[in-house]
Amino acid sequence: MTRRHVLVARPTPSGVDLPAVTALAEACGIGYALLDQGEPTIHDVLDDAARDDIPVTLIPLAVPRDRYLETWIARAVANWMETRARELDVRVTEGADSTPAFTEVVRALMREDGDPVTASPRAFRSPAWSKIPEHTAHILVCRGPRCTVYGAAELHRTLRRDHPTALVTPTGCLNPCNLGPLYITYPDGEWHTNALEPASDGKADD
Repeated sequence: MTRRHVLVARPTPSGVDLPAVTALAEACGIGYALLDQGEPTIHDVLDDAARDDIPVTLIPLAVPRDRYLETWIARAVANWMETRARELDVRVTEGADSTPAFTEVVRALMREDGDPVTASPRAFRSPAWSKIPEHTAHILVCRGPRCTVYGAAELHRTLRRDHPTALVTPTGCLNPCNLGPLYITYPDGEWHTNALEPASDGKADD
C-alpha cells in the first residue's frame, strides 16, 4: 500500500512563508500541513488519508529541531484518532537536522562566501509602521494547536466577517486551551470561550 508523506510546519503568530512551504512540498512530491495558525491542519490531511485508506508519515519541518512541534504533532494525531474514532497507521519521523545529510548541507554553505547585505534600514524609520490602524475594537483570536483543532480557523474567518471595523489579530496559545476555540475582545477584556458552541440561552457567544 502506498504511504502518504506530509511535511508539518509550525508557523509563528505572524504566519509562515507559505509559498516556500508549498514549493518544498511540491519539489518533494508530497503534501504539507500546519500545526497551528493556518490550514491545512493535521486533522485535514489525516481526514483525507483516512478517506483514501492510505497510511501517513508526518515529517516535522523545523531547523533546528523543534520539540514543541514534535510533541504537538503527536498530540494532534492522538486527538484526531479519538475524535474521529478511526484506525489509521500514522507515523512521525525525526527532524531534518538529525540526518547526516543535513550536516553536509550546512557544511556546503560554509564553503560559500555568501551575498553582500544590500537591504535598506529605511524599514525601521517608515512612518507607515508608526501608525495604529483605525479600529473600533481589538479581538485576539487564539490560533494555538488545540484551538486550531477546535475550529479556530473558522472562528477567525467568522470574526473578520462579522466585525469589519475591528482589528482581528491571530495569536499563539492564550490559555485555557480546553475552552477553545477562544478569543478576547478589547477594550472590555472579555474572554469568549467555546466560541463555536451555542451559548446556554441558545445564542452564539459573541
